[in-house]
Amino acid sequence: MDALEQLVARMEAGDLPLEESLQEYQRGMELVRTCQEALDEAQRRIENVIEGTEPPPSGSSDRNDSTKVPDIADPDDIPF
Repeated sequence: MDALEQLVARMEAGDLPLEESLQEYQRGMELVRTCQEALDEAQRRIENVIEGTEPPPSGSSDRNDSTKVPDIADPDDIPF
């Protein structure tokens, strides 16, 4: 997004020759497409999490994190 904003600023300044402006425009369209694909992917992942078809990303794998509930198949397997 930053690259796209910088490109737009250069083009709006009006100091670029026509050929370079065309090249910058093409580059800008590629950047717009890349940004749109990233947004579409993020939207898809959000919808999947909301629908329950994709688990939210697990944060850190800190073994000392007291907020995590351990996976215990059988309560009799508790080591205390």
